[in-house]
Amino acid sequence: MTRSKLLRALTVAGTMALSAVATAPAAHAAASSCTHDWSGPQICVSADGRNGTANPGHVTASWTNPPKSRTSATVYLYQPDGYRYSFKAKRSGGRLVGHTAPGIQSSGNLCVRFKGSSHRACIDIRDRNGSF
Repeated sequence: MTRSKLLRALTVAGTMALSAVATAPAAHAAASSCTHDWSGPQICVSADGRNGTANPGHVTASWTNPPKSRTSATVYLYQPDGYRYSFKAKRSGGRLVGHTAPGIQSSGNLCVRFKGSSHRACIDIRDRNGSF
């Protein structure tokens, strides 16, 4: 194959690959939020759910500076519909981290709070699924 034909084939292949990437929808629409009260605990929440749905996917709650004596904690998840449930977080290095998958949510704030702290971190489900 001559050099010009090889260059043309590579250019066409590259163009096709770029156009496929540009038109593919985003696989995930991650959302995260943290409290910013530097005198108290820093609580964070993140979700990795698919864009275009009301399912936040896996929700992770973390407490970045808990007391050293805490090896675990109860996390309260507040759903937009007013329902609340809890799950456990365990120490991972200098943080307490817990995971859950709450399922389909209505529009509004999805918040987490750790037992022993009054601070809440929230993400807005409306921003995640595109329904304003």
